[in-house]
Amino acid sequence: MTIASALDRSVAATVPREVLVVTGPEAAVYLHGQISAEVEAMEVGQSALSFLLEPRGRIEALFAISRTGPETYVADIEPGFGEAMSASLERFKLRTRADFSLHEWQMHAVRGPRAEGESAVGVSSTGPSGAPEHVVRPAHWPLASGHDLLVDSGSEAVALADGAEQLSADEFEALRMVYGLPAMGTEIQPGDIPNETGLVERAASFTKGCYRGQELVERIDSRTGGRRTVCRLRSPVPLSAGDELRDGGGATVATVLSTATLNDLTVGFARSRSDAGDAALTASGDQVELAGVF
Repeated sequence: MTIASALDRSVAATVPREVLVVTGPEAAVYLHGQISAEVEAMEVGQSALSFLLEPRGRIEALFAISRTGPETYVADIEPGFGEAMSASLERFKLRTRADFSLHEWQMHAVRGPRAEGESAVGVSSTGPSGAPEHVVRPAHWPLASGHDLLVDSGSEAVALADGAEQLSADEFEALRMVYGLPAMGTEIQPGDIPNETGLVERAASFTKGCYRGQELVERIDSRTGGRRTVCRLRSPVPLSAGDELRDGGGATVATVLSTATLNDLTVGFARSRSDAGDAALTASGDQVELAGVF
């Protein structure tokens, strides 16, 4: 049994995102040396997940980055983390010809069958200044197709997908836990080890040149990975963040990070030992299913 089956209907929701626009003739070279994604190899219209790490290798931010023009990149992240991400990137800029501007935008997200044809759009429109006015990028959810339209918060509402079921923020959050990615501020915190997020293979390049914090990522990867990992959970009984899950001998193998209710089940994410397997037990002996993020 797997935690997620196919998302068989089209759904849409609007959630806030903070957007950092980076422009300039040296934007690509600078970002390539600062973040974990393969920036210089990105074509205009492409998008990727990436970490921004401290020099010692701990996480400062997990975000999506999109190349929207020859000299323009758009990084989007959960609210509350954009300012720190911007400040960290600008700290090492020195004489680099790259400019940064931070914005509060809305993300109109579409998931499900109707999103399949647009899931790799990755395009944007630009205003007179050359800065993007909106960005369409693929959703990076591993278990559901979709796309995200990022627009300025002051923009008029847009049509997302004909016939898509409109979800509340809470309903969309529950779907994220079943089909989507761990999020900054919920399952991933500043100071976490990237190799223990379940995302390092998708958000960090192991073939590019040096970037900030690379040494820790490479060292842990060479030693067969982190001792813990973020995983999905599904439980027939209610769980809360902080609850511990155990193996048959009573040893703690996972700690619940987040939960939501979907179809009378508790879904969410936990941080588990790498050797925890695909199931664990609650304090009352109920079995909880565990599975990798991807």
